[in-house]
Amino acid sequence: MECIKCKGLEANKESGLCDVCENEELSKINGLLYLPALGLLLGVIGSAIDFYSFTMTAFNYFHRTGFLSYYAMGAFAFLICGFIVSLYATWLFFRRKIGTRKAMITYYATGLIVALYLTVLPAILFDVQLDSGNIRLLVSGIFGVVIWIPYFIYSKRINIVFCR
Repeated sequence: MECIKCKGLEANKESGLCDVCENEELSKINGLLYLPALGLLLGVIGSAIDFYSFTMTAFNYFHRTGFLSYYAMGAFAFLICGFIVSLYATWLFFRRKIGTRKAMITYYATGLIVALYLTVLPAILFDVQLDSGNIRLLVSGIFGVVIWIPYFIYSKRINIVFCR
């Protein structure tokens, strides 16, 4: 039986691909890695929108009152860091660079820290009630840390795709 892709070499029975084509397919971003890829793209877009809307709200509040709290300055700093980390992780992920594993772990940890700062801290300090958007942000951060960090640490596929 010949390879279904290159039609030249003897194919493996399980995949229908020869060894060369099989190694090439394994080094691509596909399968389960589509989920972090989608999350990265949505994370970059979402963090840019969040950063812009928070900046506009903070500037309008500052213009109206002449005061900006330490919490707002901290949120501004965390949103900037989150945006930069998401851009860096996205760049490494889609370029399939060696540092992708560390960047993705940093991305998910930063997402949880930002979520905690923007949801739990106001609930504790200012007695703010959590709405569905806050709970979704918090669950998303926890999900990233609990599911995706162990995946990027222990998965053998990450070594094949990103650590050439």
